[in-house]
Amino acid sequence: MKTTLKMFALFFALFAFVACDDDDGGDPSQNFRVTAVAPESATVGTEITISGTDFPTDQARVSVTVGGATASISSLSSTQIVVTVPQGAVSGAVSVSVDGNAKTTTNEFTVLSDLVSARAENIAAPQTGGQGQPVGGPFTKFSFETGEVTDSETEWDIAFRGTTIAVNGGTVTGTAEEPARNGEGGAAIVDGIFDELTSAEGITFAQDADAAFAIPTGSDNGWYNYNFQTNLVTPIPGKILVFRTHDGKVAKVEILSYYQDAPANPDGFADPSRFYTFNYVYNPNEGEVALQ
Repeated sequence: MKTTLKMFALFFALFAFVACDDDDGGDPSQNFRVTAVAPESATVGTEITISGTDFPTDQARVSVTVGGATASISSLSSTQIVVTVPQGAVSGAVSVSVDGNAKTTTNEFTVLSDLVSARAENIAAPQTGGQGQPVGGPFTKFSFETGEVTDSETEWDIAFRGTTIAVNGGTVTGTAEEPARNGEGGAAIVDGIFDELTSAEGITFAQDADAAFAIPTGSDNGWYNYNFQTNLVTPIPGKILVFRTHDGKVAKVEILSYYQDAPANPDGFADPSRFYTFNYVYNPNEGEVALQ
């Protein structure tokens, strides 16, 4: 009888211990969950929010890495952690560690490259002929990725000859000595203020086609006006050129001058023309449309 009572007491004590352990939920540092990160892509220096459950509110217990780089925590609650994408971060998982126990997101976070905001100066666009004579001469090709003139047959985005601008997309127009089109390029003209155009979202891009450039040629038709009395070619105020590049990225352009060294008050009879100066913003991230 005594043996039976002892075994019952031992069993009861063991049951109570297991029940107590279950009530505590095991190791508290393992209880948290990581459910989402928003946004799912951002540049270095941008704040992102990690959502989940049961995060400890003691920041000393929590660390976060983004693509392998340790991120600084801006704010912390039981359901959200706000961090800044750190220098050195690469695309990959976001990991939250509590007391050394780490859990990662199921979706990969994408670290975006910064937008390129630059000015191109004195891009020469010579041509032969004109004034009733057949127009000719090679186009000067430009790459937004490198920010430079290029001789590449494929890695170019826009090309200049005189007042004509071609894109690397569509087909040849039938113009003499024009480059072959082999990319996805396109163009649109948007009315507005350059700095206020923040996205290419919803813009429809035209491509070069038989007998027609995506950016219309001729005075008052596209990007410029021509005054025959002063012999001046001047950009039309408020005309923003938006481009889809040869590899499907986006850029915006504000043409500032058609004259060498971009004089403030060009002389149409004395200053050398067919030299483009323009501001541009290029988004090097695939699938992204932000332009500011």
